[in-house]
Amino acid sequence: MPITFTENLKPDFPEGSFDTELQHVKLLFTEVDSGAAYLNPLQTGVTNLVTKIDSRSSELSSVKSSIQTDISLLQAFTNVNIDPNTGQPEVDPNTGQPITSLPECWTNAGHTSTDIDNIIAALNGIVSNIDTAINTILSDLKTEINTVDIDNFKLHMDLLSGVREAPPAGIEKPNNPTLMGLVRGITEIENRFGITFVNYLELVFESLFIGDVTIANTQTDLDVEPFVGTYSSLDVVNRVSTCPVGNFLPSGIISDINAFGAPLSQWNTDVAVNKPIFEQHIADDTAEYNSLVSKLDRYVQAYNISGYIQEPYYAFMYTNVFGSSTVNNIINQFQAGDIT
Repeated sequence: MPITFTENLKPDFPEGSFDTELQHVKLLFTEVDSGAAYLNPLQTGVTNLVTKIDSRSSELSSVKSSIQTDISLLQAFTNVNIDPNTGQPEVDPNTGQPITSLPECWTNAGHTSTDIDNIIAALNGIVSNIDTAINTILSDLKTEINTVDIDNFKLHMDLLSGVREAPPAGIEKPNNPTLMGLVRGITEIENRFGITFVNYLELVFESLFIGDVTIANTQTDLDVEPFVGTYSSLDVVNRVSTCPVGNFLPSGIISDINAFGAPLSQWNTDVAVNKPIFEQHIADDTAEYNSLVSKLDRYVQAYNISGYIQEPYYAFMYTNVFGSSTVNNIINQFQAGDIT
């Protein structure tokens, strides 16, 4: 049989106690309850970064696809014809050289398959740098600032700003209420101790104060164009296959390819340096947090000792057993009334 409350049974509230909560507390509760009490001051900048990372990845992928298409066409030029009867490469009876699919004008100008191989190598160099940019640099940066539920800058700034209440299981990181309480506790204790004021809020929440600079610098690096001009303007395949060859020397084609892709290597380097800076923000904030936790522990220990030396029975352990000479001197001054 289920248990039910006696009808009309309720706590004996004091007369007039309903609806007496301070109005600002009730309003704040509404904001907290709806999840709208906090905002991440860095989120807009991070969102813009993610948008740029995605657009750059798309642009680089498009260039890579165009290059790979041209590489396939260039490789087709260098294919050696196979004699269907012998299964061996067909040989030009006049030159003794394997017969290829090289454009006639190309061979007439004295250019060979090796020249095309060199052009392909230059193109593959750009593809390699694009793969590094897409698969490592941009991917790692996006993971650091945008992926949820891992120990990264995304989680760090969300916890610091309060938009996320707690880290996922298995990750130990302080949240906004913890940090605010810790700073307030340390600040009030040090004020009573007469210690010069230190703005610990700026130290433990440093990422929220200066993270926008890192975000802006990263955005600047991403905004730099990674190529000179457009890949289509190189017109690589047509320059190999079009007659007359004249001005389309292999060295000239390779030079143009290298000039087009030259900025990408430096672009990769410049963009790659930003992820470690986001990681350093986490490290700096964490170091300040750990320092305050350690300091608070020592303050608590000082108060703990103070509680025992008020009575000779317990003070004996410090004066005669395990207290240092300095602690003994402090106790003697306190018991003599020389210090408070």
